[in-house]
Amino acid sequence: MVIGVAGKTCAGKNSVVAPLEKMGFCHVDVDQLGHIALENQKEKVFQAFGPKIRNQDGSVNRRELGAIVFSCPEEKRKLESIVHPEMVRMVEDIIVERQDVIINAAILFEMGLDKLCDIIFWVDAPAIVRFFRGLKREKVSPWALFKRIWAQRKMNPNNFSTDADIFTISNIGSSEKTAEKIVKILEKRK
Repeated sequence: MVIGVAGKTCAGKNSVVAPLEKMGFCHVDVDQLGHIALENQKEKVFQAFGPKIRNQDGSVNRRELGAIVFSCPEEKRKLESIVHPEMVRMVEDIIVERQDVIINAAILFEMGLDKLCDIIFWVDAPAIVRFFRGLKREKVSPWALFKRIWAQRKMNPNNFSTDADIFTISNIGSSEKTAEKIVKILEKRK
């Protein structure tokens, strides 16, 4: 079974992933794959964005690249056109190797990874809860965090067409309650 886990920033996707890992699922963190894909495709990235994003050691200056792509939608799409196909290929390879996989990706639908999933858990929490979680976790200013949350205000799984069953997990309680919700859903799927 392939389970997708998606949701807005700081909604608590990892608290949904944890009980699934305990059940034996292989966790694929697409953000981590993004770092690998960026490294694998760095020459194309340098060609697309210029030498100012190249560190002295030849690696990509992710902070400089982020400033470019998050300030201009066209630049963001350009970067995605380079790294997303590599990331999707890596996820597909993992699914071939392993049977039970969790694809943890905030932009699961945008990348087309939902097409690989049997079911999807959409993790949700109120914006104020996500904001305070983000203040504890993220290394960004409150204003930058607010802008990120505001930018995702219309993000909703119903905006996408998919064949996978989508279950919304409201993640505002304890991790035990979240795990119980997940187990109940999976038991009904058997």
